[in-house]
Amino acid sequence: MKVTRVWLRTWIVRSGLGLGVLCTVFFASAAAPLDTTLQLEGFTEPYRVSNVATDDAGVIGEFLVRDGDEVRAGQPLARLNNDVHEALLSIAEHHMLSEGRLDGARAELVMRQERLAKLQSLRVDGHARQEEVDRAQSELGVAEANVRSAQQDLIARKLEYKKIKTQIDRRTIRAPFAGVVTTFHKERGEFVALNDAAVLTLVDLNSLLANFMVLSPQAANMNLGQEIAVHFPASGLETHGTVEFISPITDAESGTVRVKIRVDNPQRVFRSGERCKIWIRDRPSKGALIRREAVSRGQQATEAR
Repeated sequence: MKVTRVWLRTWIVRSGLGLGVLCTVFFASAAAPLDTTLQLEGFTEPYRVSNVATDDAGVIGEFLVRDGDEVRAGQPLARLNNDVHEALLSIAEHHMLSEGRLDGARAELVMRQERLAKLQSLRVDGHARQEEVDRAQSELGVAEANVRSAQQDLIARKLEYKKIKTQIDRRTIRAPFAGVVTTFHKERGEFVALNDAAVLTLVDLNSLLANFMVLSPQAANMNLGQEIAVHFPASGLETHGTVEFISPITDAESGTVRVKIRVDNPQRVFRSGERCKIWIRDRPSKGALIRREAVSRGQQATEAR
């Protein structure tokens, strides 16, 4: 009887301990958050970077901007030497404005028209032969052809003038977008070849791209157009950005995905190259929740035994 009581007391103590552990595991599992907030660190870069080049070879005649200048889209930045082209343009302009040949052809046409009219009148009265009328008609046709030829020649001269002017315009390097000049790759008087046509670098700082490397499960919880708070530790400032790019490729070595967040910067408050931070909620996937529940049930069963 005494042995029975000792065994019963031991069983109750053990059962109570197991029940306590079971309750502890249950409540700990229930209290554990289903998601957490993660802090990620990245860096900013210009929204656009362009090595502005020329589409024609030649010697740089002049630069129209300096380092750090802000330029608007289409603004001239530099020009190639145009001495030869300017001379050709002057000649083409002179030819374009020369209408002497056309004036002469028109005057001859009027004369031929008047001669034909007189011969036709004389022919009616019997004072002119038909051969003279026919010859006058042929001469009128030639005069009309000369006028058309002079007009076509004048059009060709105008097109030649426009061609040379376009060539000169192409030798003016213009800004493809509004931005800031940062680097010069050539000097004045240096030859620019078509296989090395970059003249200067232009960056767009009106917006910045904040780059982050995010784990695949975290990237799956992000969407294009999503607004995210971006913090800049160096200045202590914070702003809202918009997710603009989520790479469709996961890096095989790190298991991360590149994410780019656009930050508007019209007042140039933030600098390119600065470190920045974001906070994202790390929600576990459905498979992770199922595994967590399975582990919890396994621990409960073990403690119960």
